[in-house]
Amino acid sequence: MLNHTPSPLAPPPHLLLLAWLSLTSLVIFGGVVCVDQGLIQQMLGADRSQICLVVIGMYFIGLGHTFIRTRYLSRQIEDAQTLINQIERSDSGAVRVTHDTLELASGTRPRPGFTVNYLIEFFAQSRTASATKVEASTDLLDAYASKVRSANEFGWYYIDLMLKVGFLGTLVGFILMLSSVADTGSLDATTMQKVLKQMSLGMSTALYTTLASLVGGILLSLPYYLLDRGLERLLQLTIYAKDVLMPRQFDSAN
Repeated sequence: MLNHTPSPLAPPPHLLLLAWLSLTSLVIFGGVVCVDQGLIQQMLGADRSQICLVVIGMYFIGLGHTFIRTRYLSRQIEDAQTLINQIERSDSGAVRVTHDTLELASGTRPRPGFTVNYLIEFFAQSRTASATKVEASTDLLDAYASKVRSANEFGWYYIDLMLKVGFLGTLVGFILMLSSVADTGSLDATTMQKVLKQMSLGMSTALYTTLASLVGGILLSLPYYLLDRGLERLLQLTIYAKDVLMPRQFDSAN
């Protein structure tokens, strides 16, 4: 075995998942404080359209989606880092691709995943497309990345949809506020008090739904930002394995 220094690309294991858990814990703590102070109850009570409740439900659905995607990306990053560590620790021998399987010189077969599957397909294509190897490599990596990126990009559409639902609540609030004036026949002191009360309820509906959608969109954008950074990390490890490590290890006889 050759002695190798630890890879400079190695962060703590499952850093992406740990960042998601830390961020979610802070959000849950803030939510518990708001419930304890009665802020959530006040918002739901003042919202006559119940759109705030819909926005809260949409937030938790989006949060569940980010957890699924974060767990997947975290596992792929960890597998890619493990593969890099195994190659760096191995002797300067061959890395073989046989029967759609990547096998190290030590006989270890890494678990199939994003990086392993990409390397297998890349070196399979490199035997027949040597003239356009760079272009084929870029296109293949883009194709693999698009599979992951498309699922992450759904989150940004979902956040935009959440903001539009909040804007819909704003319109509903203004409609409720203005309808209280339109339905009033005469304006005396007693009627004005009722009209102002109904107008305040409509305005609170408009403002609370806007607030709920903005806060939900901001909080949901943070884990989706982490997913984008996680994908960049995965691509970085994959390119490092292909361009730096594999040329030294790959057995051209395969």
